[in-house]
Amino acid sequence: MAKNSLIALLQEKLDSARRELRAASVDFEVSDEQLLDLRASARQIFLELKEQDRQVTQKGLLAALKFW
Repeated sequence: MAKNSLIALLQEKLDSARRELRAASVDFEVSDEQLLDLRASARQIFLELKEQDRQVTQKGLLAALKFW
């Protein structure tokens, strides 16, 4: 259950980071460095979410194969 809430939290953070990045990309007042920082932040959150999802999936597959 805790893993699911962690994944939900990371998904919300990723959605927020993507919204910020989208808004900053059309705002010409935002510097290139800030845009790159926002992109790196969104990428890092995506990688964390991907890793958590992989762990949950792997655990689920191993539990399904366990028959003893």
